[in-house]
Amino acid sequence: MKNTKPVLPPSLRAARWWWSAAAISALAFAGGFFLNAATRPGNEAPGFWGAGIALVGLGLVIGYCTLQLWRGKLSGRMSLIWCGVIVGIPLLTRGVRVGIFGALLLVGVALLFSPGTVKYFAPQSKAARAQRKAERQRRKRENAG
Repeated sequence: MKNTKPVLPPSLRAARWWWSAAAISALAFAGGFFLNAATRPGNEAPGFWGAGIALVGLGLVIGYCTLQLWRGKLSGRMSLIWCGVIVGIPLLTRGVRVGIFGALLLVGVALLFSPGTVKYFAPQSKAARAQRKAERQRRKRENAG
């Protein structure tokens, strides 16, 4: 039995690097907020600390999901799509400075929806769908009997 790995599409390769850069930039921005909080007066610092902590959380979530994407797991792709949409769209409405970061996240989402990436994850998606269907049918039989 020959088990060959599918060829990695260029869009997925670009998405992996794109999301890695997004995670690193979120952590770098968090560092900037922490440094800025240290130089601000006491009444301004909590806002910078809060933004820094939020960016650390975002960077860690994106980093973990990107690791899953590098491993070729469908869960990484789906988590990054949701994270990109949930964080990216609100950031677009917050002005130019943070809107740019939101747009960059949405470009990463678009890379994950490209035809090559969708085709690459199609077997995993089909298997997950079949597993969910089998689970629903099993529950239905248990409830009926």
